[in-house]
Amino acid sequence: MVRVVDMPVPEDRSLMERIVFHGIVFNMSWEDPEMDRRALRVGPGDTVVSISSAGCNPLNFLCQNPDKLITIDGNPAQNAMVELKLAGIKTLDHATFFDIFAARGPSVVSKVYRSRLRPNLSPRSRAFWDRNLWMAHRGLYDFGKMGIAARIVRFILPLIGISKKHIEEFFELRSLDEQEAMYRKYVEPRLWGPVVQRLCESRWFMYLCGVHPRQLDLVDGRHGIYAYVKERIEYVLTKVPIYDNYFLSVTATGRFRNNRVPPYLLEENFETLRNNLDRVTVVNGWLGPYLDTLEAGSVNKFNLLDIFDWMTPELFEGTLESVLRVAAPEAKLIYRSGSYELPPPPSIRKRLRHHAELSKELLAIDRSATYGSFYVFSLKDDTNGDGQAM
Repeated sequence: MVRVVDMPVPEDRSLMERIVFHGIVFNMSWEDPEMDRRALRVGPGDTVVSISSAGCNPLNFLCQNPDKLITIDGNPAQNAMVELKLAGIKTLDHATFFDIFAARGPSVVSKVYRSRLRPNLSPRSRAFWDRNLWMAHRGLYDFGKMGIAARIVRFILPLIGISKKHIEEFFELRSLDEQEAMYRKYVEPRLWGPVVQRLCESRWFMYLCGVHPRQLDLVDGRHGIYAYVKERIEYVLTKVPIYDNYFLSVTATGRFRNNRVPPYLLEENFETLRNNLDRVTVVNGWLGPYLDTLEAGSVNKFNLLDIFDWMTPELFEGTLESVLRVAAPEAKLIYRSGSYELPPPPSIRKRLRHHAELSKELLAIDRSATYGSFYVFSLKDDTNGDGQAM
């Protein structure tokens, strides 16, 4: 039985933050699960803490058979996504689950919601889906703030001369040489112009994309947001295989392609997910305060996404102190940043071993085109060391 925990949420958030992060922001998670798999190597015996986002990240970890999975988010709407997926895993066959959460035949959700899904939701998530089931019925990848942003992208692409035919052809290419040739011929001359530049420099469009106001200031202040977006998109279109890039496929075409989907949606993982449901705790709340309720040394894998981009330096340091207090010996943690560089504060850094080469290697295969840096750390068994990479 999935356990749901409600923690107090701080009331001192800015009005802008409350507006931007109200309701569903992320209709799918934008962290590449292959990077996470190779960085954390989750398996039996592990206790994993993961930020929820849209639930893809924690469910991808659940496929790997940890002993315990804690999925946490300060936005209850994001955890409503997690709970709906967990209820589907518990009560549906894989074909119906896939129809809903891969959005192949999403309207089936209305036929099974009252009888199967709703009874397995917490009261808060039940109330959310009672009001918002229409989004799942019509297809989750068109709604939420990121769904709206993707629809804007799909509206603009043909207007600037990037045809649907060329987009479809692009996603079927099987070599990097073909990708780069097609990008240089059809995409580059059309994509990088005043329309896309204005879109990138629109704070409201960036908010729709799930970029926190503080994160936007961090990236724009260090790199310039348009130059950053151009560099990341160009890299992923020319240096990373496009064929299985479901992140960009959903954005540019509105759909997954065949079985090129996140691991939790694959039929081969469905029974494992169902067998592991009793290992899941869903937490509505802030990471640091929740970790402070746990026993010291009780967690050994942490997936922290890009939450530190959103934090003040003091909160960044304090949250990592909470992580280290609850971390088991030699625990591993990963996080990302929109910035090309966001190392831990010095007080934390000396207690961690930075796996710098692995971090660099994994960032190079990132299919999401979202992040400028990726960090893999493990807790030192000797906290008096110099903090250098292995």
